[in-house]
Amino acid sequence: MKNLKRTIFLALTAVTFGLQSCNTNNIDKADKYYKEDNITEAIKHYELAIEEGDTTATNKLALLYANEHQPEKAKAVYIKSFEKGNTFAAQYLANISLRDEKYDDVIKYAKPLVDKGHIEMVYALGSAYLKLKQYDDAIKYLSMDAENVYVKDPLGQSYYDKKDYANAEKYWKSAVDDHKSGAINSYNKLLNLYKELGRQKDYEAYNGKY
Repeated sequence: MKNLKRTIFLALTAVTFGLQSCNTNNIDKADKYYKEDNITEAIKHYELAIEEGDTTATNKLALLYANEHQPEKAKAVYIKSFEKGNTFAAQYLANISLRDEKYDDVIKYAKPLVDKGHIEMVYALGSAYLKLKQYDDAIKYLSMDAENVYVKDPLGQSYYDKKDYANAEKYWKSAVDDHKSGAINSYNKLLNLYKELGRQKDYEAYNGKY
């Protein structure tokens, strides 16, 4: 099972990062050692490949640490990679920063990507601004991916926190009406909004709908 896990890992990383640069001899050796469960030698040769400037080695080493349940070492490698302009590293760091409630770090890693058109990072960036109560910035960025069912939840919340209940209802209601899955948070917030506003008929119309 362990070897199978490593085989899958190596196949995925080859697909993900294979176009970034040509494999070096050290990369090949590191992959081989990792497949054989020789972690020490795998790390050694990934580090040698990094010194040679191979862009795939940094990502593979970070994923190795993550796979081996050493998140702090993985993060350290990704930070070095981020400082060299690695987009994948920035995405990883933004997501774990959101998980760890380090919202300023989310902005640090995600905002440059979103400003360059990486819409997949809108949720993390907008959610960070929401948590920091910077509602206008949250709305600005979340609106860039407003058709995403998951984005509609924090987007509606941003409007709600600004006491713009009409737009909060708009996005939560759209999440419930337009998506078969992924809208449970929006659904619960919509029902609570109707209760809060005393709109009993609307509450009854949507209660049990999702």
